[in-house]
Parts: sequence; structure tokens; C-alpha cells
Amino acid sequence: MSSVFQYFFYPDLRNLSYLGWDPHLYRVFGTFLEPAVLSTVLGLFFIFISINRLINRKYLEITLLTVCLILIALSFSRGVYIGFAISLGIYLWQKKNKYFSLFFAGFIVLILLLPKPAGEGVNLLRNSTIISRVNDYSAGIEVWKKDPIFGVGYNRISYAKSGNNQSSINHAKASFHSSFLILLAGSGIIGLVLFLFVLKGLAQINIFSFYSVIFLSSASLVDNLLLHPFILFVLFTMIAYAKGESRLAPTTIHPSDK
Repeated sequence: MSSVFQYFFYPDLRNLSYLGWDPHLYRVFGTFLEPAVLSTVLGLFFIFISINRLINRKYLEITLLTVCLILIALSFSRGVYIGFAISLGIYLWQKKNKYFSLFFAGFIVLILLLPKPAGEGVNLLRNSTIISRVNDYSAGIEVWKKDPIFGVGYNRISYAKSGNNQSSINHAKASFHSSFLILLAGSGIIGLVLFLFVLKGLAQINIFSFYSVIFLSSASLVDNLLLHPFILFVLFTMIAYAKGESRLAPTTIHPSDK
């Protein structure tokens, strides 16, 4: 609910640029002050609610899922768009669920019809962030080359960055846009491979963890989401709850399936 108020009453974050925050304009960023983080949390809630089917009232569930979709779309975070579309598409391909086909189609229509008042951030065809990420990936590869096996260490990434200015105010100066690139540069090939095995084990815990790992992994290729503390907290809490629910009520029937 706070994100809805933020979008209408505080849509401009440019006043906090001097503190290192990105100048988001007419985007949903909520209390996280970051659209990608907020939309990722909302994406996890969407997957959690829809897969675990905790709400007995069909229309209430549809309303909550619709609100999640709208807020995700209003984040204008293209990385989250891609990750969410991939996870939802795989679910539809495996389950052939008409119920979610409508959500998938609605999500695409929302993206196309969303209001785009002003600012580069709401332009889905913007290339400024693409260029910045390409440069960021190049810098990450250069850091990784310094110690490709074991990495330079997470806390030393900022020092290993070529031409890094330690006095500059930048919330991302000690990392990179991609979570996997951070792991590669910080812990090398060994660390990245071990992390991939952890992801594989995490995805095999239950149905929710499978789709949430697909969602997070896809989105984390362009944004550092897999290593965000609050996202990890939400993810592990939901996985633990979903695992318990799967044991307690394995035969739960969703209203839309009746």
C-alpha cells in the first residue's frame, strides 16, 4: 500500500541524488528507494501467493495478484520484467494453466499501456542503462582477471576496480550490477560454481523455490538482487513456509481449479 502512495505523492527521487541514490522519476520504488528491489519482492509475493494458494477467496486473490502485477509494471525495471516473464512463462508451459495465461497476457498489455509522463527511467527503449551495464560488466571481467580462481574478495572489489574513486558517493561502488558478476569477481570460478550448486539445491526444495530461483537468477543477470539481504530474507522465509504448507496441506484445491 505504501508503494501506491509513493507513486502518486512522491514520484520524484531526484532530490536524493546527492546521497548517491539513482534519480528515479515516475517509477514505483517504495521504501526501498530502488524499483528493482521493490518489484523483485512483489514478484516473489506473486509467485508465493499463486503457487501456495493460501487465499480461499478467489476474487481477493485475483485482486492481490493484479495489484502486484501493476506495481511490478510501474517499476519499469526491465531486468525484473524479463525474470518475471521467464518464470511465469515456464510455469504456463509446464502447467498449461489458463488462469495464469490471463495474468501473463495482462502483464504484457500493462507494460505497453503504462503511463510514461516524463524522464528517461520510464522509457523502456532507453539505452543509457544498457551502456552503463556493458561498461560495468567489462570492469567486472577486468577485476575477475586479477584472480580468476579464488577472486579478489568481496570486501576488496571496490579497491580492485580500475580507476575507482573511493571518495565518490556511490551505493554500487563496491559491487557490480549482476549478482553473478559480483560472485565471479569476489570469489572466482570456484566461488561461482559453488554458488550455482547452492542455487540448484535451493530450487529443488519445493515448487515455490523452483520458480523463485528461476525468477531471481534471471533478473540478477542485470541487477544485484540475489545478494540483497532483504530479498534473501523474504525468499528464505517464504521457502520455509511453503515447505511446511506442502506437508500440512498437500491436497489443497484452488478455487480457480474447481
